[in-house]
Amino acid sequence: MPRVIFLTRLHGRRILPAMKTHLENPFEPGQGLMPPYLAGREAEKDVLLELLAKVRPGQRRGAPADAVLSGPRGNGKTVLLRWLEQTAEQRGIDTIWLTPDDIPDLDRLANVLAPPGALQRLGRKLRGVGLFSLKAELDTTPVPKERLDEALIKRCRQAPLVLLLDEAHTLDTEVGRTLLNTSQKVRRKAPFLLALAGTPNLPDHLNKMDASFWPRAEQLGIGRLSPAATAEALTVPLDQAGVRVELPALNTVVDDTQCYPYFIQLWGSALWRQAQQTAAALDEAQLAAARPEVEYRQNNYYEGRRGELKRQQLLPVAVAVAIAFTNHEMLREQTLDDVIAAALPGADWQQVEETRCALQHLGYIWKPPGAEDNWSPGIPSLMTYVHAHEESSQ
Repeated sequence: MPRVIFLTRLHGRRILPAMKTHLENPFEPGQGLMPPYLAGREAEKDVLLELLAKVRPGQRRGAPADAVLSGPRGNGKTVLLRWLEQTAEQRGIDTIWLTPDDIPDLDRLANVLAPPGALQRLGRKLRGVGLFSLKAELDTTPVPKERLDEALIKRCRQAPLVLLLDEAHTLDTEVGRTLLNTSQKVRRKAPFLLALAGTPNLPDHLNKMDASFWPRAEQLGIGRLSPAATAEALTVPLDQAGVRVELPALNTVVDDTQCYPYFIQLWGSALWRQAQQTAAALDEAQLAAARPEVEYRQNNYYEGRRGELKRQQLLPVAVAVAIAFTNHEMLREQTLDDVIAAALPGADWQQVEETRCALQHLGYIWKPPGAEDNWSPGIPSLMTYVHAHEESSQ
């Protein structure tokens, strides 16, 4: 039975104008860019805003904690980092965006965060046209890494800084330990915030860095949206372009996306293109016309993820897990481990745990915020695809 979603605020009885065909497609699936409307992340944004409020000029300390965002791929972690970056810059706060490839060793880390001469140039800019960004200083000779804390404190006292690190689950352990320790020291004395984002195993990766205080960070699990937020993510941008989706069709699309942000963007993009072919509101007929494009891209995505499982020799376990999740939204960890053990004859408990962590790293399974000992599919339809593909190939 289709899920009923009440969106009177979005639709009501108002007659929408004809589609503004001169507009570009507002949906950009898979690009990690800000969506046209960031729906359903109010709680996460509130936490980030509270941390950012402590990063102000003249402050003698920074955010009370780092921010750590983790969750399966395609759920919008990078988007939230982009939102934090934009919000900080709108407040006149300098930002640096990095991935682990930018800081492969400690010398590079020091070079990025506190290149020599940056303070003098920063001072001149502050007296002139605005903030100086360290992004242009990546090729200078680094300060000694032993003085990184001191140099970064001085830099942040002249101008607050937000450091955003995406794909943090691949961060070198030694570099990560230094970065976490540096953040703790700098935040105690200057306006600074470190925000990291990565796959569900990011907390486990940070645990390997022996920075015992890091669990006191603000940890945000980024998973799928609610049905209502999914509907808003689709309808608000379309509404702004003069496109209305009829309620039965909207419920069908929401169910098909499984509230997965990447699939929401796929459907939004296809519906926007379909709306260019008709002046009427989008109904089930237009959905049927748009569906082949969506399914083609979904299947390409599924096949890529299945390929990852195959390369890591995880397909037999992934199929067993998919079967176990049939008709279950969540499984207790012991139940999940029993399923994995049965699919790995002769495996000891360590091999079972390593396999579970590998599935978690790929986002095939994950432990949502507040789920305690319960595990959930990263994307239920991916499990369905993997199971069906392996079954048909036998």
